Amino acid sequence: MRLALVIAEYLRTLKERNELDRLLPDLLVEMGYVPIARPQTGNRQFGVDIATRGINPDTGQAELLLLVIKQKDIGRTEWERSDQAIRPSLNEIFDVYLKSHVEAEDIGKPVRIAVVTNGELKQTIQASWSGFVNDHKDRALIEFWGLDTLSTLIERHLLDEHVFHDEDRRNLRRALALAADVEYDQRDLHRMMLRTLGWNSEGVPDGASMSKKDLLKALRVVNFAAHAFASWALGDGDGRQGLRAIERALLWSWHRVRAFEGWDSDNDMTQALGSVWQGYLTVGRHYFKKLQAHCYVEDGLLGYASDSAELSLVAFEQIGMLASIGLTHVLSVPGDDADRVAQHENADTVAAALASLISSNGICNSPCFDRHSQDIVLGMLLLVLTGRSDIAKRWLQTLIRNIDYSFKAKRYVPIDSDSIDDLADIGGWHSGQTADKLMKTSWMIAVLAGLCAVLGQGESYGVLRQGLVQDYPETCAQLWHPDKQIHEHLYFHAAHFSSGASEAPIRLPEDMAQWFEHMRVIVESEQGKECLQTMGCKVGLPAIDLIACRHFGTPVAPAFWYRLVISA
Repeated sequence: MRLALVIAEYLRTLKERNELDRLLPDLLVEMGYVPIARPQTGNRQFGVDIATRGINPDTGQAELLLLVIKQKDIGRTEWERSDQAIRPSLNEIFDVYLKSHVEAEDIGKPVRIAVVTNGELKQTIQASWSGFVNDHKDRALIEFWGLDTLSTLIERHLLDEHVFHDEDRRNLRRALALAADVEYDQRDLHRMMLRTLGWNSEGVPDGASMSKKDLLKALRVVNFAAHAFASWALGDGDGRQGLRAIERALLWSWHRVRAFEGWDSDNDMTQALGSVWQGYLTVGRHYFKKLQAHCYVEDGLLGYASDSAELSLVAFEQIGMLASIGLTHVLSVPGDDADRVAQHENADTVAAALASLISSNGICNSPCFDRHSQDIVLGMLLLVLTGRSDIAKRWLQTLIRNIDYSFKAKRYVPIDSDSIDDLADIGGWHSGQTADKLMKTSWMIAVLAGLCAVLGQGESYGVLRQGLVQDYPETCAQLWHPDKQIHEHLYFHAAHFSSGASEAPIRLPEDMAQWFEHMRVIVESEQGKECLQTMGCKVGLPAIDLIACRHFGTPVAPAFWYRLVISA
């Protein structure tokens, strides 16, 4: 598979707004152009979607390059018969933009206008196009950048041989070929990302330090490759693979930029990070749309697993992914009133789907791994923060009823292991009882006890406490709290193996109010405030920390969710 074909297939999937128009600024920067104006939804742009200045590679002259962005093939309707037709846009550029909106330093420069689309120019308008171009050649050079032109420009400038080496191309081709395989671990894509970002497998610089220019380009390449993979995966049916890929690109990009001194005051760097973040939001939106209808089908998850253990895995993975997508809207920094309303509506839509998924699928009350406590925390956060505390409470009560029974019966226990084999062999999910060694420790019990305290569920709290004291006293309830070292690990791998400290064994007091007060002390402690010093929190995107926790299996910092739920 030639890389140009890969690029072309990816470009065909892009929409005009928030997808194609977000890729083009990165391409133009690599071509040597400086963006003057970027696309802005809702603002009148007088025909121009992107305005840039730079040097024309053919003439060597400084020029003003204006882009008009459209989607798919251009026929008669797209040329002059629709509300967003191209010909009226070009006329508006000549009649308004070039007369009143050109900055002083660009006055007198040659003007080049490119109509950009991820399709082709149909034969039915070739004559009209040529006539228009000739009629206006004295005022501007007008070009058409279709699918073939865009693919060539991307391969030449974004994925050139200086950054995108032969091994990278092989890795990307192999990854795309396996994108539809639900068991694929994306190792080829990960190798390409690490090599491009200059990291070794441990998340430390590999070789010489990277210049700002090279790092910015690496971020664009990683973002592009992850987008291409995600589009391929979504198109082939396994959207989870696509969402995981764009999450990994996002998290490793943030980890890489964190090592760049002064990143937080560098506009180019923060803008590059913003592009990767927008990439995640786009893929997340596509994934949610693909999953949304299934959330409203009674037992709609049954067709995606062969047994109860596998079904539980699927269910809690979807809970975590949906909650992560919804929380990006709840915990984002709002803009104007319209943006605030849109964010609230988006979060509410995702939360409604999550609530329906939980109520429609009984397996959502039976986690099979202890690490599903992270997914439960994320789901509870989204429900509570979108005004669905009653649903959260009912879910919590059912979870505790089932989990208390499972520990007592030693069957269907959320085991302290990440091994599917342990579920089958000694996990008590197929036959027999759960081995004692898989019940020795539990984050789940402590997390659920904390949720009881913040949601005022005294009776359910009492069930857990009695279970720990009388029925399964050999189980050590514990929590993990981050320390200052979390910043070095959170966006690269599971942070709790390399930083922080465990609170164990946890002995729940008889009075739930005492446990609630203990939680308040943690929130107000210096260590409890450490989770607010992460890169994500500092730039106003705490949701990225939650994505990192779910993606790598790091427990969500108790002080973080204690604080959010207590204040909700």
